[in-house]
Amino acid sequence: MRSSNKLGLVIASIALVVIVACGGGAEEDPAAETVAVAVAVADSPASTVGAVSPDSASSPEIQPNRLIKLVDALDDPDHYCIDIRGFGSGVRLNDSLQAHTCKPNDNRDEQFTFNSSTGQISTEEYDLCMQPESLTDGANIYLNDCSSTSLQAFTSQADGTIRLGTTGNSGLCIAVAAGEGFRINAIHKRRELYVRTCDDTDTSLMTWSFASGGVTPESRSSMLSGTPLRSLPAVTGNYVCSHVILVQLDSQTGAV
Repeated sequence: MRSSNKLGLVIASIALVVIVACGGGAEEDPAAETVAVAVAVADSPASTVGAVSPDSASSPEIQPNRLIKLVDALDDPDHYCIDIRGFGSGVRLNDSLQAHTCKPNDNRDEQFTFNSSTGQISTEEYDLCMQPESLTDGANIYLNDCSSTSLQAFTSQADGTIRLGTTGNSGLCIAVAAGEGFRINAIHKRRELYVRTCDDTDTSLMTWSFASGGVTPESRSSMLSGTPLRSLPAVTGNYVCSHVILVQLDSQTGAV
């Protein structure tokens, strides 16, 4: 008969549910993916994390810190969002912007605020504004100090296009590159981002929505600090990937 004082043998089966949230990792640093672990006794009520779809902006007043999401998924089921290259401490603010697989969490490098009075599209996280390098077809878009230059004035149109100029009369729209997206890793793709001649660009490459920003760093921190799974906030958007691993422990020996 086994000793009863062996570090308190488990008398009820315990399930370890490991949820791997892959969506917010960097394109160059898959190791940045975060693992949240929740422990639940078998007879506890089931818990779920809800998911809702991002909402598209339908009025001139667009809420701050939104994802600028390409409406057509093209070759990425999680869609493309306008993105600052790099991630976290490795973010590259001097590089041109790109379109990257939308990140459902920790996506401060994909959150932008549209100011309808000035036409500026800024990132509050870094206090910079979008600005194409010139008023020419195929020009890259960068982040610069916010200023009164006309290159930082955009118009969000009812048809989903984002046109350069306060009246949208420049004939240039923010668009992604045509063709296949470049695969970064198993779950992320990217495309180049330009201003292109609106009339010569397929609408699938330049129709955008302003979608909600997803899980914030604050709510993610709550997940990792032991908040019960059933109390976690709903996750906005489609998870790029979620792996659930069940590990059953023997109720007598504690062995896996």
